Order: sequence, then C-alpha cells, then structure tokens
Amino acid sequence: MDILIGLQWGDEGKGKIIDLISRDYDIIARFNGGANAGHSIYHKGKRITLKLLPSGIFYPHIKNIIGTGVVIDPIALQAEVEQLQACLPDTGLFHRILVSAKAHLVLPTYKYWDIYFEESPEYRTIGTTKNGIAPTYSNKILRQNIRVGDILSKNFEAEVFQILAKQYLELQALGQDMPMLQELYDNFLEACNFLKKTQITDTEIIINEALRNNKKVLAEGAQATLLDIDHGSYPYVTSSNTIASAACVGLGVSPKLIDKIYGVTKAYCTRVGKGIFPTEITGSPANELRKKGDEFGSNTKRPRRVGWLDLPALKYAIMLNGVTDLVLTKADILNGMSEVPICTAYERDGETRTLVSPTSVDDAARPVWKFLDGWNTPLGKINQQIQVPKELKLFISFLEEELKISVKYLSTGPQREELIILGN
Repeated sequence: MDILIGLQWGDEGKGKIIDLISRDYDIIARFNGGANAGHSIYHKGKRITLKLLPSGIFYPHIKNIIGTGVVIDPIALQAEVEQLQACLPDTGLFHRILVSAKAHLVLPTYKYWDIYFEESPEYRTIGTTKNGIAPTYSNKILRQNIRVGDILSKNFEAEVFQILAKQYLELQALGQDMPMLQELYDNFLEACNFLKKTQITDTEIIINEALRNNKKVLAEGAQATLLDIDHGSYPYVTSSNTIASAACVGLGVSPKLIDKIYGVTKAYCTRVGKGIFPTEITGSPANELRKKGDEFGSNTKRPRRVGWLDLPALKYAIMLNGVTDLVLTKADILNGMSEVPICTAYERDGETRTLVSPTSVDDAARPVWKFLDGWNTPLGKINQQIQVPKELKLFISFLEEELKISVKYLSTGPQREELIILGN
C-alpha cells in the first residue's frame, strides 16, 4: 500500500496529484478527517471539490473506500455524490463507493456544538470550519457515538432521535440558534437512507484481501502533517491524526505492508485559521500571492494566510512521515518574481535550528532567509524536464540538498495533465 499526505498546513494540491496517479491503482482509500477538508480536482475542465469521497472517484475501474478513521456526515456525502451524478454520466457510481461500517457518523447537532465552542468566550477559539468534526471525534473517544453500521440496526431511528433530543435541549439551554428538532432528524434520516445505497462493509478486510492479491492500494490523507492532533501546531490543529502512520490505523493495515509514501508540498506556504505562522507575509504582497494562487478554501472559501516556504518545518514533516517521493506544487504561482525567499532555519537566543517542531517555534524565533533567483517562464506550457527554467531547476536542487530527498513530481498548473516527472 502506498500513502499520499500533505507536508504543510493543508491545501498543497493533494487532490490533483491523487487524481493523476490514481489511474495506476485499484483502490483509493481515505483514512482520516471529515467533510471539513476539500480536494479540488479539474475534471474535463470543470473544478470539482471532493470533501469525503476519495479522489479516484473519476476512474470507473477504481474502488473508492471511506475508511474507519473518517467521520462521515451523511448529509454532506449525499450532496457530494449528487454533485458528481450531475456531471458524471455513470450509473455505476454507487458500486465504486465502499464505506467502513466502523466509521463514525457526524450527527446534525454536532456542528452547533462546534459553533458554540468557537463563539463562546469560555472556550479556546481556533478557527475551525464548524462542521462538527471535533464533537464527533470527542464522542467517539467517549464511546458515546453512532457508527455507520448502526444505520442497518432496527433500533437506529429511535436511538438517533433520543440522542438528538437530548443534545437539542442542551444546546437550547445554551442559547444556540438551530432549526426545529424534527427538521434536523428528518434530514439526517433521509441522508442515512441515501448512505445505504453505498456498500457498507468491513473495509479493512477488502483492503487486506486486495493487497494479498497484489492489487495496488493508495491511502489518501486529508488536511496535512502540521495539523496533526498530536504532532502539529497544537492547539491550532485538526481533530485527527494526519501523518502517514495514521493510514495504518484508519484503514486497518499493517505497517509491514507500506511501500511508497508520497509527500506533497507547495513552493510556498499557506494555512487557514489561527496558529503560529512564522514565514507569513501580509499587506499587498500577501494579497497578490493569495489572488494569483487562488488561495481560498475549496470548502469554506475563506482566504488563506500565505507565507514563504519553511524548510525547518518541511524537514520535520518529511521525518515524521518517512517520505519516499516528494511532490512540489504551485511553483507556477511564483513565476515572474525577481527572487524567491526560503526560510532555512530559525534563530532564537543565539541558537540556530534547521529542524523544528511547530510547537517549539514562538514569536521570539527569527527566520533565517535564503533568497534564490526567480524564474520567468509560464510553466503551464512546458511538459518535459528539459524545458524547466534553469532558475527553477536551481530552486529544486537547493530543496533536494537541504531536505535530503529528491523531488519526483513537479506540478506546473491546476489541470490534471500539468505535471512533469523529474528523475527516476
């Protein structure tokens, strides 16, 4: 099994890379997160955002698995599938979607708990998407939640109503504005009935049987390394483990079966929400980069914070994940710059550090900058390594020397075919 993950704070362009390499796999399996993440993919010239569905959904030969580690909002999943049905004349769509019976459900009250925690002065505000992801994982750990397989139980409807009614009263007591309870309940049950059209099964058995039969499986991660609940910039992180090793837990696969680990990084950095961001830029340069790179959430449409490439954090991410194949995206966005800044280290109290955990960098840490010559060649028009401008080649060589790993793929634009394979 191969794994593909993001190496920064998300939005590295993972969906486009997965969509491109998916043709070589039999199964694409999502292992973490929920509908709070969005992968934007261009299919036949149209931009489509996937939130829960794996990025191999556009290939008829691929089984797409939503694994046990994912938390599933059935309403969001129904909307996503119906969006695809409108643009894919494919009657076999449901046969290609397999959902873990052990995956947990996002109840409709959870997003209102999310809103309450984010807006209440009594709790820490971190800038979540307010999709109910954290309350779902919280209730999973408390062993109080409902799983996908429970949909098939004869007591499901009564149990769901009992839970929703209790939470509804609690939220009302806190002054939370919500639709009527019956509306929440009816919409949720309708979406759960829609979910039954997919194949609800023990997906870990499907994946392991496929691997035993020499089928190729790609595990797809949501969010990215620096948002990992344990190893990211806590508390400004997501609610799940996002690093490569989490794929084994989220899908039920032994670490002995892992082969390649693809790590995706932008040529610069972005992040959404609060949290330290030492290489962040502001003002006109930030607005220009944000607009040029279309740095707005594919799910939330929120403007992303932008900054220059952070090598100490990138080294940390590569170390945590054991990356074997590095993918560089959005170098095309930096086209036309006279020089490209890169943070190579941090200085604090007279000490220089080139490898840092995101939680060990504070406002007193000063970035050490390296400025490389920029390039001025529209990358979308090139399709061979020999056509890559020399300045970009030097940029890539510098990264490879610093990171001690080769860049295998260079993305030259948002479209599926805009990718160059570098080296072997």
